[in-house]
Amino acid sequence: MIDIIEAIESSGYSWIGIRHLSDDENYQIGDYCRNSYDWNYEYDCSTYETDEPQELPGTCAYNTQIMTGWDDPEEMEEKLERAIRNANYIGAPVIIGGNRAEYGNDEGEIIIADARVIAYLDNATTASAE
Repeated sequence: MIDIIEAIESSGYSWIGIRHLSDDENYQIGDYCRNSYDWNYEYDCSTYETDEPQELPGTCAYNTQIMTGWDDPEEMEEKLERAIRNANYIGAPVIIGGNRAEYGNDEGEIIIADARVIAYLDNATTASAE
């Protein structure tokens, strides 16, 4: 967990989120994430899979509420652990960050513009970060 906190701190990003990757997403640390698509609530699917895809202005993630530059490492770790527990999605979890974001429709969701991969989490909430 220390490696993740160090990676988050050194990123300098204002917005930090947990993203669970789709099957067709394969990123390396430092890669930009593709933008997400809005959800079609009527058909319970991504609009990407419909005749009228609606791309969002960034990548969806669960907000960790980490404040780089303000939170000390212990606070960051507590917030990250809480976010990991609450971000119950399917897919490989990664930590992403960016300097601009807006809130999404789901509880705790943020949409990070120009999001980059900061670190990977495994099932034991340990990470590999550069």
